[in-house]
Amino acid sequence: MDLEINNNQNKNTIPNDFSNELKKHLQKVNNTFSVDRFEGEFAVCENRQTGELVNIPKNLLPNNCKQGSILKFENGIYTLDLEETQKEQEEIKNLVNNLFKKK
Repeated sequence: MDLEINNNQNKNTIPNDFSNELKKHLQKVNNTFSVDRFEGEFAVCENRQTGELVNIPKNLLPNNCKQGSILKFENGIYTLDLEETQKEQEEIKNLVNNLFKKK
């Protein structure tokens, strides 16, 4: 990440510019995704922070990745977050069970 700070004419914008640039970089680096579905050679995934849908090539994902899996993207690599996937599945199961419970 290249941030040009030294030659900035307006010294008041340095903290804001740096902060915005750092925030953009961290959003790209430390994202988590939920696999919504597979279409051809891509997994359609939802960015869990922004809600944005993105297409990720299947060859970049772990082999055991499936619909509903939670992925972490760190240091340029997608990994399966088994603990978060399990939590998500339990939450969905509880919601469905509560939906069909008689009152």
